[in-house]
Amino acid sequence: MKKTLVALALALLVAPAWVAADQKTVEGELVDSLCFLNMGAKGEGHKACGEKCATAGFPVGIVTADGKHYGILAPASAFKGVITATARVQGNVDETNHTIVAMKVEVKKDGKWVEVKLPAMPM
Repeated sequence: MKKTLVALALALLVAPAWVAADQKTVEGELVDSLCFLNMGAKGEGHKACGEKCATAGFPVGIVTADGKHYGILAPASAFKGVITATARVQGNVDETNHTIVAMKVEVKKDGKWVEVKLPAMPM
């Protein structure tokens, strides 16, 4: 219930920005946003913790090569097993709130891009 309320609050917070968001692709490293924003934690050394956070439902984000963090508006459970992977996320990007409504997510595995299956989002 608590996770549902947090997701609903996030959706309501950024909903007005969806209209003004630009659709584009962001490439970078998948991180658990809680640890990255609080401690700068990322990379292979933080993979186990990041996986636990994503599995627990904490928001996942993507950090670009120049250090920009975007919160990914998609269920965190979809990212189980791919935290710290190089990824590209296609969707509506809101630069003001540093969020991206994910339409498509791909991660690099063995030199190839593999799509991450995103669960349907309730509208």
